[in-house]
Amino acid sequence: MFIQDNTASELVRPPNPSRVRAVLDTNILVAYALLGDAAIRRQDAIRRCVERVREDGGLTGSSETLAELEEVLLRPTFDRYASAADRRVFLDRIRAETVLVEPAAVGRLCRDPEDDMFLAAAVGGSVPWLVTVDRQLLSVRRAGETRVLRPERFLDALDVER
Repeated sequence: MFIQDNTASELVRPPNPSRVRAVLDTNILVAYALLGDAAIRRQDAIRRCVERVREDGGLTGSSETLAELEEVLLRPTFDRYASAADRRVFLDRIRAETVLVEPAAVGRLCRDPEDDMFLAAAVGGSVPWLVTVDRQLLSVRRAGETRVLRPERFLDALDVER
C-alpha cells in the first residue's frame, strides 16, 4: 500500500540553519513509499525519520543516489504494493525536494562498493546524518562528520540534540 504523500513540495521554505539534513538510503525511501498501515516500531521509525527530514527541507542526495532510487522503486516487483504511476509521483516529489550535492571522493569505505555513493553524497554535502537499515553501510558508522545510523537511532540522536 502506498502512503499518501501530503508534504507540500511546492511551498517555499525559508532558510533554516538548524534544519535536520540527512541522506536517506534507498532502502529507507522505498520502505517509506510502500509502507502499509501497520505501525511496527521499524516502520514507524522510518515514517517519522523521512517525514522529519522532508519537513525540514533537509533531504540531501546526489544524481547517483536519485538514479538508484528510481531504478529500485520502479521495479515491477513492487507493483503489488503500489502502481507504477503512484511510485513515479512519489519519486518526482522526492526529486523536487532533494538538495543535490557534489559527491566527495571517499574511495572505498563500505564492503559493498555500490553503497559508497551514499557516503560520498553525505560527506560531499557536509551532511551530519546518513540513515539506513543496510548492514554494510551501518558497519561504517562514520564517514568524516557524517554519522551512519538506523532510523530509530537517528530519531534518538535528534531527541538528544534538542
